[in-house]
Amino acid sequence: MQEIYNDCVNVMHSARKELNERKNRAEIEDVNDESMIGKVNNDTLKIIESTIDRKLALAKLQTQIITTSDKSSENKSGDSGSLSEEDKNVLRDLFKEKSESNNTDYELD
Repeated sequence: MQEIYNDCVNVMHSARKELNERKNRAEIEDVNDESMIGKVNNDTLKIIESTIDRKLALAKLQTQIITTSDKSSENKSGDSGSLSEEDKNVLRDLFKEKSESNNTDYELD
């Protein structure tokens, strides 16, 4: 989970840097140039938005893990901090994206 979070931070940093560089060096001469730059900026903002969504999903999962662990230690019940199927699916999707981008494999039981 930490690797995914770090990757999100790096992607956001790179996207913001590209946006700022584009803004500083852009010399808009006609409407077509403005349109092209607008499309590229839009795509960059979508990348930033998706990384924010991933970070929020990781924070939610982490909170749920901590909360479930606290409840199980208080109650001493049979629940050992397990995740719901929905949470496991979110993690699987995040791990799949990570493995596709870095050619690594993660297992989630």
